[in-house]
Amino acid sequence: MTERPVTTASAGSANDRGYAVTIAGVKSYLLSVIAIVTAAAPATLLAWWGATALDLTGIPLAVVTVLAGMVLSVAFFAGLIALGRAIKVIK
Repeated sequence: MTERPVTTASAGSANDRGYAVTIAGVKSYLLSVIAIVTAAAPATLLAWWGATALDLTGIPLAVVTVLAGMVLSVAFFAGLIALGRAIKVIK
């Protein structure tokens, strides 16, 4: 005979682990989207300028721009998140 675990939390109680939409959650997602777009735009432009400075054209230009843009975007995003946490805009 096997025993079944006893659960004390009923549906909708404070112990419920379901997803709840809160203003803080929406603000967090919205600020993340803004940070992603704010990081991606200048990173892509900077990567494109760097690749064209190397006199690349066509597919090599596209590949170098995409790879460098991704690396720069992650760096810019991390910097923006760190800045946002330092000035207490995000948690």
